[in-house]
Amino acid sequence: MPETPGNRPPSNVEATSGRTARSLRVDRGARVVIVGAGFAGASLLRHLPPALKKPGETLLVDRREEWEFVPLAHEVAVGRVHPGSVRSPISPLCRGACTFLRAEVTGLDLDERVLHTSEGVVGYEYLVLNPGSVATQPPGPLRDHTQTFWSVKDALTLRDGLARAWNGSAGPRPVPPGALTVAVIGGGATGVELAAELAALFDYLKKRSHRRPREEPRVVLFEAADRLMGWLDPYFDRVAQQTLANLGVEVRLNAPVDGATGSGVWFGDEFLPAATRVWAAGVEASPLVRDLPGKHDASGRVGVDEHLTLPDHPEVYVLGDAGNYFHPKLGPLPPTASVAVQQGPWTARDLKRRLRGAGSRRGRPPFRFFDRGYVVSLGPESGVADAVGLKLRGPAAQALYRSVFLYYIKSRRDRLLTGADWAMERTIGRLGFGSDGTDSSQPSAFSGEQEKDER
Repeated sequence: MPETPGNRPPSNVEATSGRTARSLRVDRGARVVIVGAGFAGASLLRHLPPALKKPGETLLVDRREEWEFVPLAHEVAVGRVHPGSVRSPISPLCRGACTFLRAEVTGLDLDERVLHTSEGVVGYEYLVLNPGSVATQPPGPLRDHTQTFWSVKDALTLRDGLARAWNGSAGPRPVPPGALTVAVIGGGATGVELAAELAALFDYLKKRSHRRPREEPRVVLFEAADRLMGWLDPYFDRVAQQTLANLGVEVRLNAPVDGATGSGVWFGDEFLPAATRVWAAGVEASPLVRDLPGKHDASGRVGVDEHLTLPDHPEVYVLGDAGNYFHPKLGPLPPTASVAVQQGPWTARDLKRRLRGAGSRRGRPPFRFFDRGYVVSLGPESGVADAVGLKLRGPAAQALYRSVFLYYIKSRRDRLLTGADWAMERTIGRLGFGSDGTDSSQPSAFSGEQEKDER
C-alpha cells in the first residue's frame, strides 16, 4: 500500500519553498482534509463514501466552534430571529464521519501536501478548501465611520445600535439630525434584504411604541450602479424597487458613497445626515484562497477546472465562495449557497470515483450545476424569486424564501427554532426591542436559553 498522509505515522519531512529548505513535522494527517464547515463542506460530509467514513480517513479543520447561517443575519439584526437559532456547533457534523480539528489554517504547501495550522502541520492526500468569504472592507474614506454587515456578530452590533437610537430619539432630549436615519451602502441582495427589514422594523416600532420619536425614521439604500442586484435578472430590480418604495426605503442609484463622517455620508456633492452607516457592499475570498496559484477574479476567488480542482493540483478541490467555476452557459457561478450545496455532494461522488481508480472523462464526469433560480426576501411579508423559470413576488416569494432557507439550515433543532421565531414574532415581538418599542434583553421564547452570546 503506498504511503499517504492518511496511513503514515507522524514523521519529519523535508519541504522546499523557493530556495529555502525547512524541516517540518507532520503532526497529523488524513486521506481527505476539509477546510471549512460551510455549505459545501457540510454537504460533502453528509455524502462521504463509506471508505472515507473511518477514523483517520477524513479530517475537518475549522477555526470556529460554531457555524453561522449568515443568510439570515439581516433578520437577527431586526430581532425577528434569535442568534442562537442560526448558530450550530460544528463537531456534530463529524459524528460517525470524520475527525474535527479546531484550528486556524495559517498556510498551505501544495508541493508537500501539508497545511500549516495553529495546532501544527497537517498532511493530506486530497484537500478540499471551503473557507468561505469575508466581508469586503470599506475603502479608506469610509472605513472609520461605517460598520460592516456580514456575520451574526455584525447583526447584533447593528441591532443594539438601532435600539439605542430609537430609545434616544423617543426621549426628552433633542436629537441631532439623522439620529434615526440608516444609510445602507450596497445594493446587492444583502443590502436590499437589510434595507427592507430595517424599514419594516421602524414601522413595527412606531406602531408598538407609546412615545413618538422626535425624528421620522429613514432608510436610504445607496447603489453605485444603475440597478439593484445587477447580477440577477432585471425582474429582481423592478420588484425590489417597487416593494422598497412601498416600505418607505429611499433608493439612490448611480450614487457611489465616497466619504463618511461620524454624522453621515457623502455621495458626490451631497451629504446625508445618518447616525447609522452600514457597509453591505459584498464579500471577497478568504486570504487563504487569495494566495493560491492560478487566475483570480476581482473578489479573489481562484479559478477551478471542470472537476472543481486547481488546474495544476488536481488533488486540491476549491468549493463554495472560494472557487470560481465557469459554467459553459451561465458564465462564472456566483458565490451563493445554491451553488455550494451542489458542489459538496458532487465532490463526495468524485472522491469515490477516484478512490476506485477512475481517471477518464467517462469515469469522472465533470461538475454539472442545476440552476434552481434565486429568491430574495423583501421584508417579513414579501419577496421576489425566479425559481426554475417561474417568477414570483410578494407573499408567495416570501413563503418560498422561508422554505428554501429552512432546508439549507443544517440541523433539525435550528430549523425548528428558526421556524418558531418566524411563527411567534407577532405575539412575542422583536428580540432586543420591548413591546413598547424600548430596548429589551428578553431571551428568545423559542430557544430555551439566555442570550449568552450577546453579553
